[in-house]
Amino acid sequence: MRRTILLTLVLAVVLCGNTLSQPALEIPNNQFEFGLVLQKSTATHYFWFKSIGTDTLRILKIKTGCSCATMPLKQDWIAPGDSLLVGMFWDTQRRSGKIGRYPKVFTNAGPDPYQITLTGNAQTILCGKSSPISIIPFKWELSRVHERSIDSVAFVLHNNRENDLALEVLSFPVNECEVFLPDTLKAQSDNYGYVKVRSEYSDSEFVRSITFRLNDKDKTIYTIPIRRKVY
Repeated sequence: MRRTILLTLVLAVVLCGNTLSQPALEIPNNQFEFGLVLQKSTATHYFWFKSIGTDTLRILKIKTGCSCATMPLKQDWIAPGDSLLVGMFWDTQRRSGKIGRYPKVFTNAGPDPYQITLTGNAQTILCGKSSPISIIPFKWELSRVHERSIDSVAFVLHNNRENDLALEVLSFPVNECEVFLPDTLKAQSDNYGYVKVRSEYSDSEFVRSITFRLNDKDKTIYTIPIRRKVY
């Protein structure tokens, strides 16, 4: 009798544990604004996928709604309490004006997908005559041709306003290159920065971008494409 009761209790605990063990996904800051972004360039941003449940989270698929956007995975599972960094790579193609992408992440946490929202404003040029700043060059190209390699590029951020502008980085390449941007853009002045390929990626091709916001009255956001080409 006692053995029967004990077995019943053990089975109840196991069943209760199985019922309570559930996967769950959280993506903090799942909305991102690219601001002014070039046509025919690739805008990139990274999201942390967090497994906040008590069971392993499995990513079944990600639907971006267009072949122009991809979210490649290093792995399709996340242990409870762990996180996975996932990049979004969006080719703006020939789109113009307001643009948006709304990827859906399907997991074993339930039938309803987790949605990510990305928006921007595609332009043929980033800086017109009335723009708060001018960016020269407005594409940051790094290349390697046989033994000749351009591993770093200097750029100018010219402040067209009568007052200093603060600059805040919102998204940046995480691995392949480093970017130096000044925190403050001096009024009516050239302000200098550079982008540099990390040595371990000198033989690699990649497309990335960096996104920053100014503290002007419109809180203008710019996304600058970065490309490494190996010939």
